[in-house]
Amino acid sequence: MSTEVVLYAPLLFLLILLGVQLALWALAQLGVQHAANHALQTTRVSGGTAATGHADATAVLEQVAGRAVTDARVSVDRTADTATVAVSGRAVAVVPGLRLPVSTRVGAPVERFRPTDTD
Repeated sequence: MSTEVVLYAPLLFLLILLGVQLALWALAQLGVQHAANHALQTTRVSGGTAATGHADATAVLEQVAGRAVTDARVSVDRTADTATVAVSGRAVAVVPGLRLPVSTRVGAPVERFRPTDTD
């Protein structure tokens, strides 16, 4: 009976660590998605810029995900018609050697004033 406990204890511990790792990955993925969506809104508004979107994504990612995302990379592109934000990184590792990637890419049209026709 004691040998069964000895054999199953490491397996149970590994399953618990995998569960914690999955939860941290989900938190990191949620953090990059929220940061990208928030930065997209900052970038696409009238008067918004890629630089303000990048700064916003970095700040929101730090506030929302904290240390759950490592090696974070933010890319913001704004053209005359569209704005695109990509945020990626890695979830913090609980299980040694398991560094799960997290990423998202969002885009939307840039807001512009369009006068109505008065015909």
